[in-house]
Amino acid sequence: MGCPVAVEGGEPRRTDRDETREGRALRRSWAQLIKRVYEVDPLVCPSCGGEMKVIAFIVDHVVVDKILRHLKRRAEDEKERGPPGWS
Repeated sequence: MGCPVAVEGGEPRRTDRDETREGRALRRSWAQLIKRVYEVDPLVCPSCGGEMKVIAFIVDHVVVDKILRHLKRRAEDEKERGPPGWS
């Protein structure tokens, strides 16, 4: 039993969410492993404590690099200006 996929740029991409019992169990086991190793629940929002859901995985290294460069630049900008509210 496979998941329907769409091919874009040669990369398969899931087009629907796996809501089977097995799919939900796999997501739970992933979260439990992260929680056990890092002692933090990856599906709990650190800001409000609400439940989060995985909506996508970014696997294209070009996109990941672009996001990380943006975050680094943002952190450097904030470091230069100081914490929010400091003027």
